[in-house]
Amino acid sequence: MPGKTQRWPKTDGFAYAGGTVTYLDDLRPPGLLHMAVVRSTRAGARLSTVDLSEAKRVPGVVRTLDGREAALHLNPIPYAMGDPELVGARRDRLLALAVDEVRYAGEPIAVVVAESPRAARAGASAASAAYEDLPDRGPDLLAGNEFRRGDPDTALASAPQRFEVTFSIDRSTSAPLEPRGYVAGWDERAGRLTVHAAHQQPFLLRAELAEVFGLAETAIRVVVPPVGGSFGLKMAGQPEEPLVCLMSMLCRRPVKWIESRAECFLAGAREQVHRVQAGFDRDGRVVAFRDEITIPVGAGSATPGWRQAYVSAATLPTAYAVPHVAISAKVLTTPLPPWQSCRGYGKETAVLVMERTMDLVARHTGLDPVEVRRRNLITPESMPYRMPSGYLVDSGDFPALLDKALRAADYRQSGAGSAEGLDGVGLAFEVTPEGGGHASGPLDGRQATSALPEAATVRLEPDGQIVVLSGVTNPGGGNDTSLAGLAAAELGVSRDRVTVVQGDTDRCPPGTGNASSRGTAVGGAAVVLAARDLAGALCKAAAAHEGVPAEEVSLRDGRVQLPHRVLGLDELSRVVDRDALSVTRTYRPETLRGPHETTAYRHSYPYFSSGAYVARVRVDPATGVVRVLALTAVHDCGRVIDEVLVEGQLQGAIAMGVGLALSESSLFDDDGTARSRSFKEYLIPRANDLPSFHIGHHETPAPGTLLGAKGAGEAGVGGALAAVANAVDNALAGHGAVVMTVPLTPPRVLDLLYRPGVRR
Repeated sequence: MPGKTQRWPKTDGFAYAGGTVTYLDDLRPPGLLHMAVVRSTRAGARLSTVDLSEAKRVPGVVRTLDGREAALHLNPIPYAMGDPELVGARRDRLLALAVDEVRYAGEPIAVVVAESPRAARAGASAASAAYEDLPDRGPDLLAGNEFRRGDPDTALASAPQRFEVTFSIDRSTSAPLEPRGYVAGWDERAGRLTVHAAHQQPFLLRAELAEVFGLAETAIRVVVPPVGGSFGLKMAGQPEEPLVCLMSMLCRRPVKWIESRAECFLAGAREQVHRVQAGFDRDGRVVAFRDEITIPVGAGSATPGWRQAYVSAATLPTAYAVPHVAISAKVLTTPLPPWQSCRGYGKETAVLVMERTMDLVARHTGLDPVEVRRRNLITPESMPYRMPSGYLVDSGDFPALLDKALRAADYRQSGAGSAEGLDGVGLAFEVTPEGGGHASGPLDGRQATSALPEAATVRLEPDGQIVVLSGVTNPGGGNDTSLAGLAAAELGVSRDRVTVVQGDTDRCPPGTGNASSRGTAVGGAAVVLAARDLAGALCKAAAAHEGVPAEEVSLRDGRVQLPHRVLGLDELSRVVDRDALSVTRTYRPETLRGPHETTAYRHSYPYFSSGAYVARVRVDPATGVVRVLALTAVHDCGRVIDEVLVEGQLQGAIAMGVGLALSESSLFDDDGTARSRSFKEYLIPRANDLPSFHIGHHETPAPGTLLGAKGAGEAGVGGALAAVANAVDNALAGHGAVVMTVPLTPPRVLDLLYRPGVRR
C-alpha cells in the first residue's frame, strides 16, 4: 500500500485560479443558439394560458415552446438516485414544463431560443401567462419517517431532569462560483445527442435523458468540462436538462442554457423545525431524546434534494450513545421552489440540533459542555455502532478526537464581556455519514440496497505515459490529483506522468460522478486496484520478454527494473501484448455488520467521518454583529490520502458552516416570490469575515474501504455551524438569552439581547 502522498498542489490548480480553464459557458460551437426560461410568477395556481406570441416577435428569437408542446416530446423526468418508495416517500409525475397548474413562483412554464443570450432573455420577458386562483391546500405530506430505540416515553417521564425546546433553521442554498449550464447538440443524421454539462453526475444524466427521450443510452454522450463548484446543486433531475436538448432537436442547431444567479438562488435546502425533548441525570448523561421534525422541502422534484430530509432524521442522535430515542419527521411539499442537494446533505442540521441540546444539558446541570459530551459520546469499544435509524457508525475514536481539538484550541469556557463586546466560545462534535446510501433499518422483507461500485481504467500509452479513466468526477475540489497520485505510487512513476480523464460517458467507465464523498475513498480504490493489476501485468510481460523470473522485475522511477538492465515504459509498451497495457477494475465498499448482530440490515452509508470544532466569537451588543475570532477543527476522514486536498475541502466546508450560522438565508415574500436574487440579499461570508482556520487530523482507518479512507467533502459544515451557534449562545448566556434559530443575523442577535425579560 503506498504511503501518504507528497504535498503536491492540485492538478491544474493554477489554471483554475487564473481563470484559464475552459468552463461550460466558454463553449461556443458553430451555429449556437441560446435558451432562456419563462418562469411562473405565481405559486399554487391554475395555469390558464401561456402566450408566446409577443416572444416570437422579438428580433433574434428562433423558437418557443410551452408545456403542452413539450409533453408531446418528453416523458416525465425520472427520479434521480432511486425510487422514492425506498425511503417511504410519495411518487409524483414530474414534467419539465408545467401544464395546467404551477406549484411555485419560478417554475418553468415555457422556453425561448434565440440567436443571442440577450434576445433569448428579451423573448422570455415578452412572454405572458394567465392564472386562476386555486383553493389553498396547505402543505402536503411527502414522506413520514420514524426511528425508535428503547422506551423513550418512560425514560423521559422518569428522567431526573428534562427540558423541551424548539430549534428552527432557515431555508438556505448553495452558491457555486459557476451556476448550472448545458450545451446540447443533436446530430440528426447519426441520431446522437451530445451534451456538455456543468454537472456532477454524467452517467446519471445520460440515463435520465435516455428515459425522457426514449433513446438508448449509447445514443447519448455527456461531457463534463472543468466545473466551478457544485456543492450538490449540479445533480441530475433538473427540468432544464431535457429542455435544452429538446430545443436542439427541434432547431437542429446546438443550444446553450446558462443559469442566472437569480435562478440559481431559487434552489433551497435545510429549512427545518425541531421540537426536542431531552431527559438527563444530574451527571449530564442523556437518557432519552425525542425530536419531532417538520421539514418543508418546497415543491416535489426529481432531484435528490428532498432526500436530505430523510438523512437529517436518520443521523440523529449523531455521535451520542443515547439509550432511549424517538425521532419522527414530517416531510412536506410547499409552494416554494424545490430543495436541491446541498453540501452536508441534511447531516449538518442534525449536528446543530444535537450540539445545541448538549449545551443546554450543560447549562441545566451546571457542567462544562466538554464534560457533558465526554459522558455521552459513543466509545471506540462500541464500534461499529448501530444508530436507532439503522445507520452503522463504522469507526472512530470520538473522545480522543475531542481532546485533540480542545488542546489545539486551548479551550476555556468564556461567556465574558470586554470593552470590545461579548466574547463566547462554543464547541461541537460532528459525525458525517458518507459514501452513498439513504435507506436504513432492518431488512424485514423490504427491498435490499447495497453500496454502488466505482470503476477505473488504467493504461500505459505508447510514449510511456499513464492514463487513468475514472467514473468519478471532479467538481473543482481536485480529486483528480489524488487519483493521479495513487496510480503513480502503484506504477512507480512520478505524478506528472499520469493523466486523469473524467466526466466523459464515451471514454470513462460508468460511475456515480461526484456525490457523497466517494471520489477518493471509493473511486481511488478502483484506481489502485486497476493500477496494481497493470503493474503486475507489465512486470510479468517484461519478465517473459527478457526471460527472467517475474519476481525479479519491478517498476521504479518510471522504468522497468530488470536484473541486468533498465527498460523504459515506452520501450515495454512496444514489445508486450496490447491486452496487457490496459486494466479496468471496479470497487464496492464493504457493507459492515456489528460483531454480535443477528439482524440483517439494509445498506446505509459505508463510512462515517467525524470531527471536533471549537469556535470563538465576539458579539457587538450595540449592532448585533457577530465576528468569528478563531475556529479550530480536528477532523477524522480515515487515512489521509492527500493532506492539502483534505484541508482545502475542510476550509470551504467550514466557511459554509459559518455562513449558515450567521448570515445565509433564502428569503421569500408571502406570495412565494423570491427576494434573495443576488449576493446583495443572500449573504455568504467574504474572506475578511473569516479568521484563519486551525486544522488538525486524527486518523482512524475505515474498516470497510480498501484504502482506509473515509469522506472529506461534506464534513465541516455541521461542525462549524454548531460551534459558532454555541459560541454565540455562550456569549449571550449572561443575559439569559438562548439561541434557538439560525442564522444569527444582527437583528436576531439584538432581539435576543433586548427582548422583554432578558437580563441586561
